[in-house]
Amino acid sequence: MAGSLKRAFAHLPEDIVLMRALRDMNMPKFVFEDEPLFRGLLRDLFPGLEPESVGHEDLKACIIKSLADRSFKHQDEKIFDQQVGKVLQLYDTMQTRHTTMVVGPTGSGKSVVLKTLAEALAAETD
Repeated sequence: MAGSLKRAFAHLPEDIVLMRALRDMNMPKFVFEDEPLFRGLLRDLFPGLEPESVGHEDLKACIIKSLADRSFKHQDEKIFDQQVGKVLQLYDTMQTRHTTMVVGPTGSGKSVVLKTLAEALAAETD
């Protein structure tokens, strides 16, 4: 993933590219409680860096529309941004892994994430 990011964003310094790759490849694997610990480790390894996530703006717009159309848009914007982020994390994971498993307790939104990504990708190609 770091190589792909470096080719796509050749103008960015290598430490930012490496941090993005580490963050974007590992964050989807963590349970909610472990995310702050991992973010702390990244801050220790890369002090002062807080690079934005990779774009996918067209896909993101399709995800937002899909969630809103199916009445899954949360009232709280911060939580809604996290919902959209989870779908984007699944997309990024599927781009770099041969197999992917979505796990979680009943009612945690696994099916919503999968169906939203499928709808968004179909809408993006239309």
